[in-house]
Amino acid sequence: MDIIYDVILKRHGHDTRPDVCVFYDDDREVAIKKMAEYGRKNGFTVSDKDGKFSIATIILRERTSTGKVISETPYHKIFNTVTGKRLTQTEIMRRNDEDER
Repeated sequence: MDIIYDVILKRHGHDTRPDVCVFYDDDREVAIKKMAEYGRKNGFTVSDKDGKFSIATIILRERTSTGKVISETPYHKIFNTVTGKRLTQTEIMRRNDEDER
């Protein structure tokens, strides 16, 4: 089974426009690098024909080649939202523990 990693710009809940896939690859690390690049260059915004809009978050979506979603991980679970640096495994585990409380 092939696994594909999508970098998705997740719009706010009240937005009627669809989310935007800006990149996909079968290599998780390549997708995460592209996710970081997008965050550095654009922040939490997306430009379209109607202008520039804020987005809720950037998502790393893991799915099968048939489209079945396996997981979705938001930007703040992979990167420090202030510095943009990738979180260490310890920081990721600490954030997961905090979310479970």
